[in-house]
Amino acid sequence: MRSTMSKKICIVGTGYVGMASAIGLAELGWSVVGYDIMTERIAGLRAGITPYRESGIDEPLRRHLASGALSFVTDLAAAVHDARIVILTVGTPSSSDGSADLSALRAATDALLRVPLAPSAVVVVRSTVPPGTTDALAGVLAGHARVIYAPEFLREGTALRDFLHPDRIVVGTESVGAATAYAALFEALEAPVLLTSRCNAELIKGVSNAFLALKISFANEIANLCEELGADAGDVLRGVGYDRRIGGAFLAPGIGFGGPCFEKDVKSLRCVAEGAGTGYELLGAVLRVNNAQPARVVETLARELGGLDGATIAVWGLAFKAGTDDVRDSLALRILGDLVERGARPVAYDPAVRTAVLPKGCRLAANALEAATGADALLVLTEWPSFREVEPVALARRLRRGLVVDGRNLLDPERFVAVGLRYRGVGRSVDPVQSSLAVAG
Repeated sequence: MRSTMSKKICIVGTGYVGMASAIGLAELGWSVVGYDIMTERIAGLRAGITPYRESGIDEPLRRHLASGALSFVTDLAAAVHDARIVILTVGTPSSSDGSADLSALRAATDALLRVPLAPSAVVVVRSTVPPGTTDALAGVLAGHARVIYAPEFLREGTALRDFLHPDRIVVGTESVGAATAYAALFEALEAPVLLTSRCNAELIKGVSNAFLALKISFANEIANLCEELGADAGDVLRGVGYDRRIGGAFLAPGIGFGGPCFEKDVKSLRCVAEGAGTGYELLGAVLRVNNAQPARVVETLARELGGLDGATIAVWGLAFKAGTDDVRDSLALRILGDLVERGARPVAYDPAVRTAVLPKGCRLAANALEAATGADALLVLTEWPSFREVEPVALARRLRRGLVVDGRNLLDPERFVAVGLRYRGVGRSVDPVQSSLAVAG
C-alpha cells in the first residue's frame, strides 16, 4: 500500500489528540505535517517544545523534527499539499445546553474548501462528534474529498502509548477505498479493524466514553452505600471486578470523573437521545451522581472538622487526573470553589501544574509538605503516585488537626492511622481488612 500512496499525512489541530496522532504516525514511518492557527504553539513545536505535559512525547518529537519526518506550519495550503490523508483533530467542547460545539470543526472544513487538496484526498474526522455530523461534513466536501470518521480512544497522560497500542481501529465510511487508505496507516500495529458506517463509528466513540463514565458513577454510588453500611468498597468492587464479564477497570470510587471528555461526551449523547425522542434516564443519572460526588467529599471534610469556616485545607492535586497538567473541567477546581464558598482557605499543590486560575482565596504551594504545613486537614484530589511517597510522620507533624480526606483512595490508610492521623476515604473502612480475593475458577 505504501508504495502506491503518498507518505505525507496532514494533521489539523495540535491538541492532545493531534499531537499523539502526529508523533504516532511519524513513529510508524509516515511523513507528517501538523497545522494549527495558534502561531505561538507552532513556533514552540518547531523548537521541540511541547505545549503540555504528556508522557513519552518529548524525545520522539525532537527526533522526528530533526529527521524531517515531522514538521509544523501555520499555512494550511502548504500543510495539505500532496497529502493524501488529512486528519481533523480540533476540539468539540460542550455548548451551554450540553450539545457539542462543532464551530471549530466546521471552520476547519470550510478552510479545506479554500485550499487545493490532493486528487482522491481522504479527510478523516477524529474529533468526538454526535452521530450524523460526519455525513453532513461529507456533503459539504463532496467533490473535494472523501470523508470518513475514525474515532480516537486516547487517554491523556498515555496518549502516544495508546495510539501505538490500540485495542481496535474503527473506520466509519461509505467508501471502501478511503477506508483502505486510512487503515493502511496502521498496518504495522496489527490491530483489529472494524469497518462500519460513519454514524455507527460516531456512536461507538460516544457510547464507549459514556459506558466508562457509567462505571465510575456506579462505583461511587456503591462506595456511598458501603460507607453507610460500614462495608469497604475496595473489597466489594474488587470482588465484583474479578468477574470477567464485568472487569475491574474504572470501578474505582473517588471524587467523580472530570476533564475534557467524559462529562462532555455524556452530555452530548444525552442531547442526541433527547432529540431523537428516546429515553436518556441512565445518562442523566450518570451525570447526577457525578455532580453530587464532589460535594460528598467536601461534606466529609466539613463533618470531620465540625465546619469549614476559617479552616486551612491542604489540597493535593489540581489536574483532572494524574499524568497530565490539564485542569480543564477538573473536579478539583470545582471542589476548591466549594471550599472557598464555605469559608475555607485552600493551599494547593500539584506536581504538574505550575500556574492555574484558582478561585479567589486559594494559593499554590511549592511542594506537598509545604501545602500541608499549618493546615487543619489534607484533601487528596488527584491520584499522583508521588503523594504515596510522602512519609505519614512528616505529614502528621504539619497538620494541626490531623485529618486526611482521601478523595482518590490513593493512600494506605493503615500507615496514616498508625501515626495518629484520622483517615477518611471514599467508601473505605477506617481499618480495612486486607483480604486477597481469588478469582472463582
